[in-house]
Amino acid sequence: MFRSDTWNYLFGSKEKHLSDTGAFSIENLLVERKAIKHLYLRIEQPSGRVRVSAPKRMSDADIARFLQSKRQWIARKRSQLQQKSQLVNPDISATEVLLWGQHYPLVLQPYSGRAKVLFDQEKIVVLGGASSRPEQLQTLLDNWLRQQLQQRLQERVPYWEAVSGTRANEVRIKRMKTRWGTCNIRAARIWVNAELVKLPPACLDYIILHELVHLLERLHNRRFHALVEQFMPDWRSTDTLLNRYLLPR
Repeated sequence: MFRSDTWNYLFGSKEKHLSDTGAFSIENLLVERKAIKHLYLRIEQPSGRVRVSAPKRMSDADIARFLQSKRQWIARKRSQLQQKSQLVNPDISATEVLLWGQHYPLVLQPYSGRAKVLFDQEKIVVLGGASSRPEQLQTLLDNWLRQQLQQRLQERVPYWEAVSGTRANEVRIKRMKTRWGTCNIRAARIWVNAELVKLPPACLDYIILHELVHLLERLHNRRFHALVEQFMPDWRSTDTLLNRYLLPR
């Protein structure tokens, strides 16, 4: 079944290790006992840990049979995970910055005036005053990247509103750990992930449209996907591209 060093389960605050029966093993597996009726399985990103939530009274044998039936699925998902690119937060001490899917050299230069960021399509230059501290320059770079995303949103949101016949009352930017975008349907307010400034522009277009379509259809059902395809026929290729990236944790 599962090796004792890789199959753990949590019950309350205690962690237990289950014995090995020799059937097969799954590396990096966590089974949690909860007050639920059904069994749930997910692959954590970016670690690839298999996390199972199981009813408190379900037997170990039943859990093992379930995981045995999902073994190929687990292997496939882990393989896909290994092919993904992990996004990282921009660091003022780094040598390059990811902007709209391209890596640009990051250059720090002393400057007698007010600190600012310049971009010449070949490199990103942070001009820092003599008294500028690293954390101040980091904030400057972060704000500049946010401005690039805001400018693109101001151009692309009206375009996709016209295409879809929708109207968002507000579009905001924030860092999210698990979502590229979200929509408050009642308020017609859309949030997009700040990390989208790092990805090819098509990814931002797709997320904008995806969230706008939620103003027409709340659920991710057949009608929702039909509307997305109507407005963006090649959305699947962009969705595949987007899924190659892992958000920073």
